[in-house]
Amino acid sequence: MKTLLLYFAVACTMSFKVAEVQKRNPASFPEKLPGDLELDHSTIRKYIMTTGYFDYDLKGNFLRKRRVTGKYTGGLDGDSARWNDVYISEVNKLTTQFPKGLKQDYMENFIYQPNEKIINEVFFKAIPEANMLIQNLIWDVFAFEVLAYSCWDSLKRNKEYHAQNLSSEIELAGEGTFENREILLTWIGLTELNNETCAIIKYSAMNNPLKIELDNLTMSGRSHYWGEVYVSLADKQIEYATLSEDVVTDILFNGQSNNILGYTLRIINLSKIN
Repeated sequence: MKTLLLYFAVACTMSFKVAEVQKRNPASFPEKLPGDLELDHSTIRKYIMTTGYFDYDLKGNFLRKRRVTGKYTGGLDGDSARWNDVYISEVNKLTTQFPKGLKQDYMENFIYQPNEKIINEVFFKAIPEANMLIQNLIWDVFAFEVLAYSCWDSLKRNKEYHAQNLSSEIELAGEGTFENREILLTWIGLTELNNETCAIIKYSAMNNPLKIELDNLTMSGRSHYWGEVYVSLADKQIEYATLSEDVVTDILFNGQSNNILGYTLRIINLSKIN
């Protein structure tokens, strides 16, 4: 009995000492992300991209929801990328489950270079059937890479970084403009995902003006968006990413006198396929 009590006394003493040491000397945690970590652009990277669009009027009444899904493969020859199994589905009741949807055959095996040229009108001449949902699909996955890598060397642990180099107005394939007024990035910590130690990069951008001009309508509005990107500290690949966006819009169809006011919630998940 004395031996047992002595064991517990020693164990408790040791636990208090460990706790005190950890309090004084927390586990080693870098102040900056590893600057020597490079992404191997020749490494194949496969993802499932899912985007939900939820439309409401200004009183919060649900109107419709749409979903776009697709398989994205990066790191192909010449650092090109490819889309497969792209589907669009739509339902008019919030509680109704999405069907599989209609496959966008023109996107099957669509290969391109994921760079700044994807926002040009010329780029989409290769896929003239693409609507705004498909354009966003291509732009959003590229945006995750920009958010993950463009300010990597400037991020410090728990320090909000104003990404001035990303603040600009961009053309949307000749159909309008979107202005990133100020993107804030914060490296908020580490986690384990897909058996990889990952840096979690939080981002947000508020009050971003949006203007769209199509043959049958004009639209103006503003966007708030925010989310996280999980980047492996072993190979710098994106393991997971999320985006939430609130877009308030003022739409006027040609030939109509009344504007349509509403908002759309966008929810995106980019999940790596291992």
